[in-house]
Amino acid sequence: MYPGIQDTIVAISTSAGKSLDAIIRMSGTEAIPCIKNLFVPATNIDLEVVRTYNSVKGHMHSPQECVNIPVLLYIMKKPCSYTKEDVVEIHTVGSTPLVEMVLDIILSQEIQTGKCIRLSQPGEFTKRAFLHGRIDLMQAEATMRIIRAQTDLELKAAVEQLTGNVLRQIKRIQNEVVSLCALIEAAIDFSDQDIELISTAEIMRRLEAIKTNISHFISQSETGRVSPEGIDTVLYGRPNVGKSSLINALLGKKRSLVSEIPGTTRDIVTDILETGGIRFKLTDMAGVNDTQGTVMARAMEKVQSAVKRAQVIVLVFDGSADLSEQFMQTHRDGLTDNMIIVINKSDLQKERSLCDLPAELKKYPLVYTSALTGEGLERLKRMMAEIVLSGKIHTSTILPVLNMRQKDAFHRFIQSIQQAMELARNNESYEFIALDLRTAVDTLGEVVGEVTTEDILDKIFSEFCIGK
Repeated sequence: MYPGIQDTIVAISTSAGKSLDAIIRMSGTEAIPCIKNLFVPATNIDLEVVRTYNSVKGHMHSPQECVNIPVLLYIMKKPCSYTKEDVVEIHTVGSTPLVEMVLDIILSQEIQTGKCIRLSQPGEFTKRAFLHGRIDLMQAEATMRIIRAQTDLELKAAVEQLTGNVLRQIKRIQNEVVSLCALIEAAIDFSDQDIELISTAEIMRRLEAIKTNISHFISQSETGRVSPEGIDTVLYGRPNVGKSSLINALLGKKRSLVSEIPGTTRDIVTDILETGGIRFKLTDMAGVNDTQGTVMARAMEKVQSAVKRAQVIVLVFDGSADLSEQFMQTHRDGLTDNMIIVINKSDLQKERSLCDLPAELKKYPLVYTSALTGEGLERLKRMMAEIVLSGKIHTSTILPVLNMRQKDAFHRFIQSIQQAMELARNNESYEFIALDLRTAVDTLGEVVGEVTTEDILDKIFSEFCIGK
C-alpha cells in the first residue's frame, strides 16, 4: 500500500490567473461526505443518492467572509471516475480570491471532522488513476505530454500514446518473450527424458525476431520525433542575400542584426515560428563565403554542422543579383532534399524569369519574397508546413516519442536479449537463457508499470502540475 492513498485529496485544477471559470477537484472516500456538509443545493437533493456523471447547482458559504459562493458540482462516483474513486469537481467563478476561499472551506473540514482531507501532491490524481488500474504507466506519461503539448502534432502523438495502441505493441513483444521463455523452461523440465521441445537454432531465430521487432519500434519512435523546439529549419545562402531580414519578417520581430555590410551575422541565431499548427526552429547563420580567417572558418564549421542536422533548408538568393553565380558560390554539401528556394529582395527585381534559375534547383518549390513589403512570406510559411504534412519529414504520430526512462528500459531489454542470443550461440545451458529472458520480461514490465518501485513513481508524477 502506498502512503497517503487512503487520504481524500483536493486541488485547484485550472491554471492560475484570470478566467471565466475555475475548477477545484476532490478525490477519495470523503469527497462526497465533505461536500455534502458544505454545499447548499438550489433544490432539495441528497448528494449521496445523486447518480454518477450528474451536476447539481447551489452555493457554498464562507463563514469568515460571510458570503455565498455560487458553484456547480459534478459528481463522479467510483469506479466510474478517472481515479476510480469518488470524485467531485467544484466549478465556480474564475476569481482567484473566490477559488482560494472555496479551497479554505474544504480544507477546514479536516479540522472539524478529523477526516484526512489534504492538498494533493503534483500528479497525484493521475498517480491514483495508475495505481487503481485506470491507465498504465505509459498512458500516465502521455497525460503529462498532452498537458505540455504546444502544437497539434505533439498533441496527436500524446493522444495516440494515451489510447493504449502503444501498450498493445509492447505487450505483443512481451508475450513473444514470455512464450519463448515458457517453452525453454518446459524443455529444461523434460531434458532428462531425451525430448527436445525446442532446438537452439529455433531459439536463435525467435530471439533474432524479437530483437528486430523492438529495434524497429525504437527506431520508428526516434524518426517520428517532433522536437519540442520544432522542426529544425535553416536559412542558408551567401552573405547579404537578406537571410536576417527574412527571419525577422517571418517572426514579426527583430531577432537578427540587419546591416548592408555583408557578413554581419557571424554566429547562429535561432527562434521559434509556429505556423499551420507546426513549430519550426528557425536558424539564421553566417552567410557562406570563402573569406579567410580564424573567426570565419569557425563560423563556417558551425554553418555546415547546422546544415547537416537540418530537417528543412530554406535556400535564400538575392533576387537583384545573378542567380547562377550565387548558386555556383554556394557550398552544397549536406543539403537535404527538403529544400525551399527563396528568391529574396523581390522588390528590387526589374523582372522575374525562371530561366535564370539553375536547372538543379527547378525541382524544388520556389517562392519570391520581400522582407520589406511582406510579399511571399505567408506562401513561404505554407510551403514549410506542406513539407511536414506531406510526410517528407518523419513526424509520424503512430508511435510515441520515448522519454529517457522508457529508452533506458528498452535498451536494457535489448541487452538481455543479446545476452540470451550469445548464450544460445555458445550452446550454454537453457537455464541461463531462461534467466535472461525473465529479466527481459521484467524490463518491459517497467515501461508499462507492471514492475516498478515507489521511487520511480514519485519521480514520474512529481513532474506533473498540482491538480492533474
